[in-house]
Amino acid sequence: MENKNRLLLYVHFNRNNQLSEHVLYQLQQLRHNFEEIYLISNSKLTDGDFVRLTDSKLADGFLQRENVGYDFAAWAEAMKHYGFDKLANYDSVTIMNDTCFGPVYDFSKTIEQMESDNQIDFWGITNNRSHKVKPWEDKEAIVLTDHIQSYFVSYKQKVVQSTTFQKFWSGIEILDDVVAVIIKYETAMTKYFEDAGFKSAVLFDTRKEDWTGMVVHDFSVFNLPELLRRKIPLLKIKAFSYGAEYLTTPLVVEQLKASTLYPIRLLIDHMTDVDYPDRAYMLGEKTLTFNHENTSNNLLKIAIHLHANHLEPIPEYFEYFNKYVQDYELYITTDSQEKKAAIEQTYPVSQLKSVILTESDEILSWWDVATKMEQYDLVGHFCTQRNEDKNWLFEEVQQREIKQVLLKPAQEIFQTFKEDSKLGLLVTDVPTFYQQFKTENLTADEIWGNMAQIWQKIEFRKDRDLKRLSNKSLKYATMVWYRPQALYNLLKIDIKKLAIDSGVLIDEFFPAFERLLIYVSWTSGYDFRVSPSLPKERLVLEQSDNQVPQVLGVDFEQIRLRKLLKELLRKVKKIITYRFKLKK
Repeated sequence: MENKNRLLLYVHFNRNNQLSEHVLYQLQQLRHNFEEIYLISNSKLTDGDFVRLTDSKLADGFLQRENVGYDFAAWAEAMKHYGFDKLANYDSVTIMNDTCFGPVYDFSKTIEQMESDNQIDFWGITNNRSHKVKPWEDKEAIVLTDHIQSYFVSYKQKVVQSTTFQKFWSGIEILDDVVAVIIKYETAMTKYFEDAGFKSAVLFDTRKEDWTGMVVHDFSVFNLPELLRRKIPLLKIKAFSYGAEYLTTPLVVEQLKASTLYPIRLLIDHMTDVDYPDRAYMLGEKTLTFNHENTSNNLLKIAIHLHANHLEPIPEYFEYFNKYVQDYELYITTDSQEKKAAIEQTYPVSQLKSVILTESDEILSWWDVATKMEQYDLVGHFCTQRNEDKNWLFEEVQQREIKQVLLKPAQEIFQTFKEDSKLGLLVTDVPTFYQQFKTENLTADEIWGNMAQIWQKIEFRKDRDLKRLSNKSLKYATMVWYRPQALYNLLKIDIKKLAIDSGVLIDEFFPAFERLLIYVSWTSGYDFRVSPSLPKERLVLEQSDNQVPQVLGVDFEQIRLRKLLKELLRKVKKIITYRFKLKK
């Protein structure tokens, strides 16, 4: 492709002052389309970020500024830096920001086609139709005109050389209200240039499209499937935030994996950082696959905490630890002096660092060893839990499965942690039995209230809100591998005092604790992975309200209809039986 004299003015902003990998990928993919790329960062870039951008030749110039006036003020400041006389020498000047993933489809041909069309003077990706809004309570509603959305707009030389262009961009004011910026500049820009006689175009003209079923008629945010169908190259990040709960979003991700070369990991990692870590569309990518290699090449310092209220399962755990974990230091907690003495006498092995008398519950015992675990790179938390009632077999099967998915692939798990410094927690998928049958009676409200109480007591490195709708972590996840730093903030709170102050029994906090592990790891700067109990393509996702097991690929509506029909037939049968008895 001919590399024409094109200039890209690219605005970057990250609230955590980070340079996301998806931004680097985007600049790399756009590099061959533009002779010059000028990066304006509205958030701080480190010296290391500048080195990465420079060494990779992803930017030819930089402007570091405060996030005042938002994107339009940033673009205007960049144009002032260049000067309008110099801008007029470029074949095109494109404004763009980092609010999209992509390009997910070939963008080079699109740029060539739009620039070679003499009927087009400036163009973008998507537009939005004219509509009335009332952005401020104390002011009248206003009508926004049809407009190209400003995340990508390209002006040809004819426009750039005009006094209209210079007047618009030199007149940009610093506004501290983002809504005012959108109204005064983004939504007015298209009409401003069209009124001056310039012709516009977009890849996807949404103005007359049917938006039935959408929250708002903004296709760039609320209709990802339609964007994929039309092979739109840039997908708004906001679309994955607003669409996080949509049933179609996991399908969008699968379609991207099947029909594009875009690295889905970039999307998942960024959305984990800016949204929540356990959205349904993320879990497939966060589920590990193992080759069942048992070669030890581990350089991590490993500790295992085994809570052993029941002594019978200990030999099997030792067998798994020695065969698969291999190099480790073991701490055992138990709830009686007799059990403690029996363990010390029966297992005088070199790996056993300490046997500690502690609480009867395996979660409370975690607190008693937490400080000892801080010296290790990675910790495994396990327990010899066993039911003595008629459900003992279910617990036995679950324990055996957890050993298979957390201990048998131990060397591959360690390698995953070693390769990914941002990985803080590995949990199991929902055990096979619980994928098919319900055993808990807790309601979402009961769990959520206790989660919120614990969350408020945790001192986080950076504040994160825990929304009720985000409560989707996998169940039965207290047997885990974790970095001590990932759960440090949770394990240092006084859970007993909190229970007393809250007027609840301590064991009522345990289901909430289980579901907080993923979120505490996330807000401490770490991600999580899932060790699958079934083949990856049959991964079962469980909603936190413990009501509906969701299997990817299943028609949820048909399941609901069948259940409703079954319930209806049951009630009809009951009514008929009752009436028949009355007649007798």
